[in-house]
Amino acid sequence: MRIFLLGMIVFLLHGINAKAGGIRTLNVNDDKMQVILLRMGKASVLRFSEKPKKVVIGNQNYYSIEFIENDLTLQPLGDVETNLFVYTPYHTYGFILKVCSSCSYDDLVYVKWKSKYSPLKKEQKTKPLPGFQGIGLKFNLDKFLNVLLVKTTTDPARSLRLIDLLIKYEGKAKLNLSGLRLIATRGGSPLKGQGYVVEKEILKTNETSKARLFIPLNESKGFTLNAWLDDKKAKIIIERKYLQ
Repeated sequence: MRIFLLGMIVFLLHGINAKAGGIRTLNVNDDKMQVILLRMGKASVLRFSEKPKKVVIGNQNYYSIEFIENDLTLQPLGDVETNLFVYTPYHTYGFILKVCSSCSYDDLVYVKWKSKYSPLKKEQKTKPLPGFQGIGLKFNLDKFLNVLLVKTTTDPARSLRLIDLLIKYEGKAKLNLSGLRLIATRGGSPLKGQGYVVEKEILKTNETSKARLFIPLNESKGFTLNAWLDDKKAKIIIERKYLQ
């Protein structure tokens, strides 16, 4: 009898866990469509670091969608799989929406844009490549956070133009750079095929971190480099002479 009761308890707990909602962080780029798991009768929230401007969904008759600041709330109205594209000022996020009754569905998903390029390594030393140009421009995100544009190089093998930056922090408390965004624009529109990586995301007083912006090699005209961190924003123009 005890064995039977124990088995029933394990079975019920397994059933509850299988159907419980979950919270997770999802890294997204433009290489792959990510799957979002939904459940009938439940609302799921996608929380973006950028404010969504527009959504396109494959089958809008079977989904309820609502914007609340940086959140996108989804609720399935039928058991229909479809695709979803979310447009923000600088990125396009792609998802596959799946409705399931027995899986662990998504209650809340923190959506982060993660560059498809490999992170910089601490010990990595960049050799000057063809097209090396020293820049020496700088700007401040606030009085404690300084950004120096060190140099530009070209990488013909990957058809990329590289812009190297050095970030210095002079504040007292630890600084989290995980929310830092670097976007190259021209005429207010983001350049296509760009990406960026940051060497380390946590900085203490007087520590520095390297960052690198990637743009297509054929982009040889001047552009504006935009930087955001939380509510801080700054931009600087990189003239054409630095890209020759």
